[in-house]
Amino acid sequence: MNRWSTIQKLTNKFCAYIAQVESLHPSDATVQDKIEKAKMLYKEMVGSNFTMEYCWCLLKHQPKWQQHISTFGKKRKPQEKYVGEVDVDLAEEEVLTERPPGKKVEKERERKRKSMEGKEVEIKTALAKMTEDRATTMEERRNAMLKADEKSEKIFELKKKKFELEQKNFELKIMMLDVRGMNAMQQEYFSNIQLAIFKDSKSHSGCTSTSPSTPYGGI
Repeated sequence: MNRWSTIQKLTNKFCAYIAQVESLHPSDATVQDKIEKAKMLYKEMVGSNFTMEYCWCLLKHQPKWQQHISTFGKKRKPQEKYVGEVDVDLAEEEVLTERPPGKKVEKERERKRKSMEGKEVEIKTALAKMTEDRATTMEERRNAMLKADEKSEKIFELKKKKFELEQKNFELKIMMLDVRGMNAMQQEYFSNIQLAIFKDSKSHSGCTSTSPSTPYGGI
């Protein structure tokens, strides 16, 4: 009995939301579906869960409670088609005279809407930044690969030139080699190498003369 005013106040509100759900005539909704929808409406409008369902289950079938609920619609809306529909603000006045939560709820909804819009902008900005960073990373990676290829190509060219220079120096030493102090077998061996070097040099230079040019003359 000490908690009766609180129980009556909260249960009145829940009955109002039950009546609003039933007034929509959801043909495919079960009784439990309507109750759950009323709970959601209660939480959205009041800002907390309905905790008096047990009390409501005990009261809803009591004749005095049904008569008590039906008086709300008759006081303010006698022309209403649905006898059980309850005005939430009127139910509030029956128990305690306090300001209806309409403005507060509207402000809270507006705050949540702006918060969601702000979060949506943040998400879009973050996605755009991620896309831009990914494109930049891809471009940097491609440039790095191109530079690496260019570097590898330069290194290859340098190694190739070094090898060619070493080969020319080696061939020059062979061509300048004096075979007169060697035995017959050594003379024939190095003479054949010198002849091969000479023919290769002549084919690369495009020379058609049969006589060697400087610096191979005299061999």
